[in-house]
Parts: sequence; structure tokens; C-alpha cells
Amino acid sequence: MPQFSTSEKDQLHDLLVQAGKQLFTTQGLKKTSLEQLTQAAGIAKSTFYSFFDSKETLYLDLLELESIEMEERVWTAVEQASGTYNAIIAYLRQMGHELSSNPLTKRLIAHPEEMELVRRRVTSEFIGRKLQRNVMPLMKYVSEQQQAGQMTDMAPEVIVGVLRAAMLIEVHRQDFDETFYPQIKDVMYRAVASSLTSILRSNEE
Repeated sequence: MPQFSTSEKDQLHDLLVQAGKQLFTTQGLKKTSLEQLTQAAGIAKSTFYSFFDSKETLYLDLLELESIEMEERVWTAVEQASGTYNAIIAYLRQMGHELSSNPLTKRLIAHPEEMELVRRRVTSEFIGRKLQRNVMPLMKYVSEQQQAGQMTDMAPEVIVGVLRAAMLIEVHRQDFDETFYPQIKDVMYRAVASSLTSILRSNEE
């Protein structure tokens, strides 16, 4: 195996990441071969394993990178909202937008079978760590709002589940009349925010 300098390793890693994002987004995990990934980076197959354990691991790393960027935008929107009721609505609106506009996440939602391919090749612990990183900020926010008396005292896991379920309406957008979809989504988001907050909404709207 050839020896690479630190800068060369960084460059090759970036090439693999760029190739993976382009190929996974356009043709999916199953149809993307290791040969395609290594050709894009100009390396041998054996060298690929110096960077990633498998193409599935690269896929998960890309999802996590996209997720980190999504979370930054989502929490910026939440922080700019006035009050918990409006913050919940901001969270749902921004997450819905992110799910429909980020290429790799959008493809995964449309092709859930790809996550099953990943699950067969990487450990459940590996996936668990990735998923936990996405959920923990929301769990923390919910707990903080409950402690401040701004959110219902039901189990945080239930609240997080409700929020995640609500944002997934974007996945089923095609099932609704496009003319009425924005209003349907808005009514649902407001209903969820209203049911989860424990203060008078009139003070926040």
C-alpha cells in the first residue's frame, strides 16, 4: 500500500466524500460500486479501506455530515423564534424543509430499503451512535423547556416521537393536494405545538 502524506490523505478523503455524495445521491447505495468510488479518487480498492471500513460506512458518514449541517440551520431557526410555541413550529418547518431539500437525506426517505442495506454491513452500535447524535439535542431542548414549565410534562421520548412524526408529513407530500398542502401542514404544526406547550399561546403569538 502506498504511503501518503497528511495533506494527500486529506485530499483523498475529500475526493471519496465528494464521489460518494454524488454517486449515492444519483444512483443509490446498491448501484454504487467500490470501483466507482475508488476510480473517482484515483486509488486502489485496498487503499479505500484505509479511509472507510465499507461503502456503507462512507454512506453513514455522509448522512451524518449532512445531518450536522441540517441541525445547525434548524437550531438557528429555533433560537430566533419567540417563545416555545413558536419555537416548536419553527423546528418543524425548518426540519420539513431540510428533509425535502438535502439530496442524500431526501433520497434515503424515498428509498428506505437503502438503510436496510447499511444495517446489514455495519454494527447496530455504530448506527446507534449516529442516531443518538441526531436525537440528543432535541431531547435536551425538550427537557429544558419542561424544567422551565413551558412544555407538557409527558415523557420526553413521547414528545420527541410526536415531533419526529409530525415533520415526516413532508415525506408524504405527494399524498396531498398540492393546492392545500401548505395549509394542511401549517394546521398540523400548530396543533402539535399547541398540544405540547403548557402556557397561554396568546402571549407568544
